Amino acid sequence: MAQLKKIGMAAGTFSVALGIGFVMQNGDALASRFGSEDVAGPAPFAATPDTPVQLVQANLSADATAIDAEAVVAEADIALPMAETDELQVAASDVSPTAPSLEQPEPIAEAAVALPDDARLPDTQQAPVQLASIDAEVMPQIDEAPTRETVTVDVDCVPTMMAAPAAAAMVDVALVAPCHTDTAFTVHHQGMMFTAMTDEGGTSKLTVPALAQTAVIIVAFANGDGAVAMADVPEFAMYDRAVLQWQGSADVMLSAYENGANYGDPSHIHAANPGDMARLETSEGGYLMRFGDVATDDPLMAEVYTYPSGTSTTTDVMLVAEAAITAENCGNELAAQSIQVAPTGEASALDLTMMMPECDAVGDFLILQNMFEDLTLASR
Repeated sequence: MAQLKKIGMAAGTFSVALGIGFVMQNGDALASRFGSEDVAGPAPFAATPDTPVQLVQANLSADATAIDAEAVVAEADIALPMAETDELQVAASDVSPTAPSLEQPEPIAEAAVALPDDARLPDTQQAPVQLASIDAEVMPQIDEAPTRETVTVDVDCVPTMMAAPAAAAMVDVALVAPCHTDTAFTVHHQGMMFTAMTDEGGTSKLTVPALAQTAVIIVAFANGDGAVAMADVPEFAMYDRAVLQWQGSADVMLSAYENGANYGDPSHIHAANPGDMARLETSEGGYLMRFGDVATDDPLMAEVYTYPSGTSTTTDVMLVAEAAITAENCGNELAAQSIQVAPTGEASALDLTMMMPECDAVGDFLILQNMFEDLTLASR
């Protein structure tokens, strides 16, 4: 092992629990929660069969430079329309022999109409604007606030949970607790306990190593709400399981030295080198999982080591519980518990309560002896 100071603890400091399991007294608490109209305008001016057209020819003086309106009217022989006929009446007057010839027409002055300076054109007639009347009884009163209706939706606050077997004798757990969003809860399974959290939707998904073939998983919230789920795990007999659990930031760790490995070797499995599921599936070695939410106050923590004893050709694993001496735990009481489950389902547990060394030993490690039995083929 590494050149770290190791302090061996006597086996007499432990009390041996002859079995594991617990009974949660929930009483009635879990049972009670758990087209438009066209308007025709005046027709454009046009001669109709009923309207006689009067043609007038006036005598013009040869030296005339302007048109005398009265002379034209006097000299012109204007025929008025007959009331009894629709014929076109035309009267012709004699043309003065002194009138200019057509070959050399004399200029004719243009008629001009002089308007006074203060003359004003008539205003264009605007179409009348019609205003619709408003019925006071139909219009809502401005000083009255609109009525708001409050809709109440009932939410089932009883947590529900489902469990299903997964690879390597694991159990997938899905928790739904809509009234417990971002809330801490405790998971219980065959004496193992750890703290977990729901998300902002009140749900949580976990994968828990089975400690029994019929795995019963219980979750409990601080207010007494909870849920229970169960799953049958057919592969349970193929694996060994070791659990080390504690509360708070005790800096406790479980180490598995596989096949004669030394501290820091690739086959030294611990929290910083946990292995993975592939090692279990190929029977190469074990896999360590850590549970507990350190963001919560004084959380329950657990580490679970799984080894594929049923398929491994060589089983030689030394299991060791260790505790780092830190500024937070030096001189304080340490409490921890170990649980070990064989493929046969046989289980054993040890509880440990001890005082940590003084703070001048910060940086050293304690070897918590006899917390686990080593795994060997001879012991199978």
